Amino acid sequence: MQLSRMKNIRHAPIIQFLSQVTMPEDVISFGQGIPFFEPPFEAVNAAKKICSKPQGYQYSTDQGFRDLRKIIAEKIKKEQKVTINPDTQVMVTAGANQAFMNILLAISQPADEIIFFTPTYFNYVMAAKMIGCKPIFVSTDSSFQPDFSDLKNKITPNTKAIVTISPNNPTGAVYTPDSLKKINKLCATHSLFHISDEVYEYFIYDDTPHISPLQFDSSLSHTISLFSLSKAFSLSGYRIGYMIFPEDLLLDVLKVQDTNGIAAPSPSQAAALHAIPLGDSYCKKFFPILKRNRNHVQNIFSSLSMIHSTWTKGAYYFFVNIDSPQSSWNLAKRLIEKYRVIVLPGQMFDVEYPSFRLSYGNLSENVLQKGLNRLVEGLKEIC
Repeated sequence: MQLSRMKNIRHAPIIQFLSQVTMPEDVISFGQGIPFFEPPFEAVNAAKKICSKPQGYQYSTDQGFRDLRKIIAEKIKKEQKVTINPDTQVMVTAGANQAFMNILLAISQPADEIIFFTPTYFNYVMAAKMIGCKPIFVSTDSSFQPDFSDLKNKITPNTKAIVTISPNNPTGAVYTPDSLKKINKLCATHSLFHISDEVYEYFIYDDTPHISPLQFDSSLSHTISLFSLSKAFSLSGYRIGYMIFPEDLLLDVLKVQDTNGIAAPSPSQAAALHAIPLGDSYCKKFFPILKRNRNHVQNIFSSLSMIHSTWTKGAYYFFVNIDSPQSSWNLAKRLIEKYRVIVLPGQMFDVEYPSFRLSYGNLSENVLQKGLNRLVEGLKEIC
């Protein structure tokens, strides 16, 4: 039997990595990128109430509840000062990952090139490869900001889109408005799409408002923005997100949505109806704990000679370089098996130098301290 296209796609890296270790019973994980807090009560309650009603157990329209799309359009208008049409420029999806796959299928041909900045978000790179596109990696500087010289050199006649993630997973970097504007202008100049992941839009720690590239594309001709409720509202298990896109893509996006999932889960859409109007006020109630965790991790890292970390402004990640003769993969495996602490190796994120991603968003302060103690002990002995 002929092998499928999946033969040349990497294994899901977290699953592959964890399958190779002997997992201690009392391991502490800095791996998964989820927040420690629970979802808003009103969102969960709305999902419960609708489950026994036809609107809750039947398909919605492919684009999602119209009331929800109107709320999304109102949110974009309020926060980004951009007017969008809820009937032709909004689609509700089963998370941002589905939105990314939907939009790539709608805009690309096999062998098209999709530009990603390194370190990358591996699920997006895998999605591009699955549909026959070619990922192109562009470097970032020591603060994980885009390297524009490298970017300009990597644009070719085969380039279809440039992907930005800000605030960034896996680095926590927040791209400057000037950088996002330059990228958006490059896309306009070269007739490319600018795909903007804004999943961590509310997780910025210096009180700087989130800037969406939607602001730089007044006619919404080439900018696509992806959002999720998994982080700010802790609804990762509900699989709910949405995307904003140029109107002329609607019919093609509908083809993909109808084939690939039909519609986002109706109870999850009901939850989103009650979560999105809360804006950033819900997750910012938990910022004092997140900031303390963030500061504590940075203080620990700055005291370790083998660690080189960048003080980024967003999400809830540190991506650090390590002075070590070992590969990231082997180092992370030893940290789990001997020191009972999980970090994700940099090789998952398409960098080869020794490095790892640490998430501080999913732990209480006490567990965070315990995990850091183990991590420091391991790094001092291994490195």
